[in-house]
Amino acid sequence: MKKSLLFLSVIFLGQTTFANAATDWTPYLKPMLSGCGYVNPTDKLPARYKASIASTKVKGNPKIEGEEVYTTYTLKNANAFGQPLIKVEYLQGYEWYYLKLYFKDSKFTALRPQFKLPKIDKEENEYITIVKNDASGYEIEQGGYLSLSFDKTQKTITCEAGV
Repeated sequence: MKKSLLFLSVIFLGQTTFANAATDWTPYLKPMLSGCGYVNPTDKLPARYKASIASTKVKGNPKIEGEEVYTTYTLKNANAFGQPLIKVEYLQGYEWYYLKLYFKDSKFTALRPQFKLPKIDKEENEYITIVKNDASGYEIEQGGYLSLSFDKTQKTITCEAGV
């Protein structure tokens, strides 16, 4: 009898721990670390990340060409790059987009050194200009633009690109 109770206790405690485990978005968002690699959470988001979405808000009509469409996922019990993640916002414009990650507190700023510039081959594209590269992010012009922003006030990391 004691063995049965012990066995059941372990099972229930194990399930409670599992149910409370945070969803780690790091593998999905990892391309952002290398030159703000393109990530679109509105297209084929894996089920394990969908499970951490508490609510979804869409502003704009994706069926109207050229209309800006904002998709915001409010998250429950999620993290990214070891920091508590509370919201993911994706904007698709006509010729630009951004992906914005909202964090619980300002500790996310310690992540800045992990976010690298894209690999730039000056021989292939002599017109690439690094406009800015500092603790608050970077901006690159290459016919279009690519930028990374760390905003302490909004507690966000944003990757943005366009023509």
